Amino acid sequence: MEKLICFWKGYIKIQVRGEQTERFLNLCRGRKICIRNLCCHPDGALTGILAVKDFFLLGPLCRKTGVRIHIVEKHGLPFFFYRSKKRKAFFLGILLCIGLLIFLSGHIWNIRIEGNRQCSTGEILEFLDDQGITHGISRKKINCSEIAAAVREKYPEITWVSAKLEGIRLTLEVQEGIFTGDDMPKEQTASSLAAEKDGTIVKMVTRAGVPLLHPGDTCKKGDILVSGVLELKNDSQEVYQYQYVKADADVYIQYKLAYYHEVPMEYQEEVFAGTEKKGGCVRLGNWIFTFGGKKENGWQQSVEYHPWQVTENFFLPASYGKIVRKEYRKTAKKRTEKEAKIVSWEILQAYEKKLMEKGLQISANNVKIEVDHKTCISKGSLEIIEKTGREVPVEIQEQPEERTTEND
Repeated sequence: MEKLICFWKGYIKIQVRGEQTERFLNLCRGRKICIRNLCCHPDGALTGILAVKDFFLLGPLCRKTGVRIHIVEKHGLPFFFYRSKKRKAFFLGILLCIGLLIFLSGHIWNIRIEGNRQCSTGEILEFLDDQGITHGISRKKINCSEIAAAVREKYPEITWVSAKLEGIRLTLEVQEGIFTGDDMPKEQTASSLAAEKDGTIVKMVTRAGVPLLHPGDTCKKGDILVSGVLELKNDSQEVYQYQYVKADADVYIQYKLAYYHEVPMEYQEEVFAGTEKKGGCVRLGNWIFTFGGKKENGWQQSVEYHPWQVTENFFLPASYGKIVRKEYRKTAKKRTEKEAKIVSWEILQAYEKKLMEKGLQISANNVKIEVDHKTCISKGSLEIIEKTGREVPVEIQEQPEERTTEND
């Protein structure tokens, strides 16, 4: 901290010569003039550093003791500005840099979406772009309450939205859910639920509407599963009125999904040759500048970007990266029958994992793995259980005529 203060105020390195140097030092101490890093040379001269304000107090002491003072070096911010007073472009650059930081800090350069699952981040960003909320927009034009209301109106599946500004970042926290009970809009369009695939119904839970098919029945794509038409009957079990509702049900169907995949017994494996090159890059918006060599054939390149961050929430629209290039050579190899089956099984497991991530259930696996001299073939089918039900408009029925009975 003391060094920083000295640099800010400026300090001078002096050389003192004379016959009464000891008396000169005693007088400096008596007047609380601090000389640091004092050093005595073989020729009898003394050197040390002191603050600029203390240097101007040495005149009376020099006349009293008869010593001579010579300025050796000048350091510190005041001397730097004095030496650079003709460098107008340098100071102009500092002012432009400060102005650029002030300008950038007044705009939004990072839009972050949190909590979304059904609605993709790219889809929400495109909607915000249509609303004029883009990267680089001024913070003064941001109205968090209006943004939250617009997102809720655009996406009914989003039940709660919170928009807040953190530095140069706009953060949208959303919660997705299903409207039930009092949250359901009062104005509903009557509709029925139709099958989206061919299959067999394994489970059905109806909350609104009339089920036309039941568990165990087979359905084809387009068949009505739950009708939105309600028949109101009298005591004689005659229909006297039709009412229309929005069908609501959880319907699960089971169907077979064909699977086929080939794994060659002979393949080319990339082996690291031991040669590695490093480079760097700078990304400014959509422009990328690289240095340290170009990408070559037979080399794999990996880039790790690091954004330029001034504070916790102040990210500049630029980043720097580290490029690592490694040389690989292709080597012909052949799998054993056991290795080929293991690879095929791992590929099948990864495929099943992707299906389950989409919300599908796998009830049975009928895939067989066979190996010949050239290829390992996985073929068969998977029995899938999937939720189905696509809303379709109801068919408006003609209201039955009122029947009257005549008394004899």
